[in-house]
Amino acid sequence: MKKIFLLPALLLSVWASAASVHGVALGVDDKGAEAPLAGATVFWLGATGGATADANGVFLIARTKADSQLVVMSFGYQTDTLTIDSAVGHLEVRLAANSYALDEVEVHGRQRGTSISRINAITTEVISSAGLTKLACCNLAESFENSATVTVGFSDAVSGTKQIRMLGLAGIYSQMLDESRPVMRGLAATYGLSYTPGAWMEGIQISKGTASVASGYDAITGQINTELRKPTGPERLLVNAYFNSDYRGELNVAWASQPTPTLHNMLLLHASGDPSMVDVNGDGFADQPQARQLNVADRWIYAFGSGAMLRAGVRFLTEDRQGGQTSFDRKADRSDTLKYGSYIANRNFNAYAKLGIPLGSDQRSSVALVADYTLHEQKSFFGQKVYNGAEQSVYVNGLLQLGLGQYHSATFGLGLRGDFYDEEYRFGSRSVAGLKYLLHENELVGGAFGEYTLNLDDKLTAIAGLRVDQNSLYGTLVTPRVHVKYSLTETLAARASAGRGLRSPNVIADNIWVMASQRDVEVEAKPKMEEAWTYGVSLVKYIRVGSQEKAAISVDFFHTSFVNQLIVDQEVSGNRILTYNLNGASYANTYQVDANVEPVERLGVYATFRYSDTKVQLREMGFARKPLVDRFKGLLNVSYATKFNKWMFDVTAQLNGQSRLPDSRYVAYDYSVAEDGYSPVYPMFYAQVTKRYRTLDVYLGCENIANYMQENPIISADNPSSRDFNASVVWGPLMGRKFYLGLRWTLDR
Repeated sequence: MKKIFLLPALLLSVWASAASVHGVALGVDDKGAEAPLAGATVFWLGATGGATADANGVFLIARTKADSQLVVMSFGYQTDTLTIDSAVGHLEVRLAANSYALDEVEVHGRQRGTSISRINAITTEVISSAGLTKLACCNLAESFENSATVTVGFSDAVSGTKQIRMLGLAGIYSQMLDESRPVMRGLAATYGLSYTPGAWMEGIQISKGTASVASGYDAITGQINTELRKPTGPERLLVNAYFNSDYRGELNVAWASQPTPTLHNMLLLHASGDPSMVDVNGDGFADQPQARQLNVADRWIYAFGSGAMLRAGVRFLTEDRQGGQTSFDRKADRSDTLKYGSYIANRNFNAYAKLGIPLGSDQRSSVALVADYTLHEQKSFFGQKVYNGAEQSVYVNGLLQLGLGQYHSATFGLGLRGDFYDEEYRFGSRSVAGLKYLLHENELVGGAFGEYTLNLDDKLTAIAGLRVDQNSLYGTLVTPRVHVKYSLTETLAARASAGRGLRSPNVIADNIWVMASQRDVEVEAKPKMEEAWTYGVSLVKYIRVGSQEKAAISVDFFHTSFVNQLIVDQEVSGNRILTYNLNGASYANTYQVDANVEPVERLGVYATFRYSDTKVQLREMGFARKPLVDRFKGLLNVSYATKFNKWMFDVTAQLNGQSRLPDSRYVAYDYSVAEDGYSPVYPMFYAQVTKRYRTLDVYLGCENIANYMQENPIISADNPSSRDFNASVVWGPLMGRKFYLGLRWTLDR
């Protein structure tokens, strides 16, 4: 295959948006009574500017990565300086009256596993570092088991590829970010969810609906932003080891160092392997492929004396997977057409740098430059289908953020993105040249954007954004978006959003499941740019008992309506999968309710329920429910910790709804488990117990406790050369009960 050579651009980038800390300042008198400290002054040590608490002692203060020591002071009370961990977003501060001194001032920054952001104008679900340790999150794809917003499943029963759904639509309609930097695009998106190890992450933010225009026009159903461990974090060394009953082994290392007072470094290492070919259901096919992965990242932060900050990093990944029939041996006889096998080799290199320069002393204005380079190569075959590809991507984004008085701010930017592809698809014997298709064209996009924010003392927050891009394939693209948050009371907030989202489709990379059948892929016409409008509303109620927040309940609704969409239709013929542009309607409605309750100290209960209604106009089926999209998901997570978190217990129960199965009239197969053409409702159970020592956590758990598995996930598994062979009709778990054991060894600075 012809290789692409492209000189990567010089990579410079920025952290444009500062995080914030939301808190309550309370005064304690000589009798121990507490009262809000109205007018308390809050500021970061060594920084200019600050915040003032309102009549209820509530304050909101912006935070940069360099801010760690928070000063809280109020007339008549003892001033205190608190060291705030980077993971803390909400806290309560108690100051002793001058006549009475507390032995110790406590900062309650307790993290819930999953919560709805209080501050963000965009409806955002936050999975904290505590949430990531509730289950053995081996990678990003496995980090959403305690979320109903994002549903995770297998794309097929051969490759082991995980895919997500959000707001009733495939994960390709959600923009993936790595610390606000767009990633997992094009070819890298297919397997990218398994390329971010869970031990590398310290948090995930899931923004529903169209998000900020600053990162591009791609977000249709939302953004998923991962926060990796920082070189400036409190941990000097983390070692995470994992082993399960299917013989999967995994080792993760995060090592932070500080070569100079202004230079910080973190080296991240990941190695994992799945050596076994488990076949629990006895169909002759491995339930999961053999795989091995090596993943290395090196991250740097350099702080200039002027307040400017440079972040840079490189990352390299290599992974190989072999699946299919357990008797298949790729090295022994690759041309054997009587045995079905698959092999996938991925190589990925990424380099980036971020530069942020503050303007003025109030830290509300800054200049930023964002740049990124990615090279991804993939070689693969599924039976007699071959798909090889290489992609090089360049991303550059410059931003100017301005604080315009007390209530107003604006961000302006210029962006450039280039995606350069070389792909081939063949269907026939792997050993001879078959038909070749160029599946994607090179794409250059340049544009400008502006975003205005109004923030009235956290009572009303409104964000209006507009970007205009010139695309080399699709012409001029205009993307408007608006988000509004209004606090009806101190404990009741409403949000609304509306906006346009766009994305460039890729026939194979976006739909890798088409490779796992004996049907050829036919591209009827050149795919158009996918375009949709998404609207959403949400309501969040916080419930307090005394000064403690004991519960949060949220309700939201989102509607996505497509103007253009690439339809990949497996119900139009018995010998082909047809791709064509939408001719009719396509929409997704999603309703969700979340409740996060702490009925007693150290006992957390999180319950959520999501219902999806997703329909699309298909060539033969007409206006029908989109196949293999579950109609609902219910989830209950209960967590309990003993004093000082010596022991932690987590139990999760899921109830997964029905999915419409593809029309079976073209295959000699009876969906015996189906009821009126739908898959059954099924449960999933998880449990984990963690024992904490001073520097060591030992955790033991079980996934899929009830051992529920989809029956016969591969159609015509006994005859993989027939046209009926299809491993893409996956609606449930492919693997049974799994026990695991792991440890986390941590050394602080």
